[in-house]
Amino acid sequence: MEIPDLKKIMKPNWSHKPGYGWSVKIGGLMKHKILEQSTTPQDKRLLEKLGIKRGERVLAIAGYYASWASQLAKNKADVDYSDISKSMVNYAKTKYKNLFGKYICSNYELIPEKENQYDWTFTFEACGGAQGLPIAYLRSLLNKKGGIMVLYFNFDKPEHMGGKWKTYPMIVKKLSEIYGTRYKVKKIRISGHKKGCKNSSLVHRIYIIYTNERARKLVKIDLENLEKPSDKKDIETLESLRRLNKVSKLVKQEFRKELK
Repeated sequence: MEIPDLKKIMKPNWSHKPGYGWSVKIGGLMKHKILEQSTTPQDKRLLEKLGIKRGERVLAIAGYYASWASQLAKNKADVDYSDISKSMVNYAKTKYKNLFGKYICSNYELIPEKENQYDWTFTFEACGGAQGLPIAYLRSLLNKKGGIMVLYFNFDKPEHMGGKWKTYPMIVKKLSEIYGTRYKVKKIRISGHKKGCKNSSLVHRIYIIYTNERARKLVKIDLENLEKPSDKKDIETLESLRRLNKVSKLVKQEFRKELK
């Protein structure tokens, strides 16, 4: 039986800095002139379109330049910004000051820490779909409502999306099957702009997983076993390890470990 190897999963390939990004063409880091995410929403109905209500608590993971997190906050969601990069967190803190409730520097596999701490976990085009992102959205089931992933599919340059357009729906679908929750995949038009372009109506794909009381209970048990696998042989532990074995199918083989 295999389960995700959390220690290996949480070793990032690189820690991004403001002004630098990964280039598909050159296969390495390159200097960027525009300090924003691939799209920036400018939509008065943004929360409504995403299914978030005004005043709800949102944890923005892999926040990057906060193009999306800041718009959620400006549309009156209660947002905490997070990123694994200390440089990016400091950049966002300098730029947005008191817009966010908290600025958190953390692996997204480790937050939120408690049940019902947030209504939603949110991310826009986070990497790690076959590494740590499934664990982050497993953890999102601790929330009051669940998790939301957003992806802008660039039809002109689909290769720039990597495998996100395949892994995102797999994450919400598989986790919903394992934990008995609902999920939704939809396309919506959001007013905003691409990097360096004028505002227009852009089609985004939204991947939502909803949680419930039973899912929160099971996830809490599974996260404890993920961090420190139990050697107990009781039914609850064995069922937990079986669920984690199913979760492990969402991550690459190199990020799994065999249980004795």
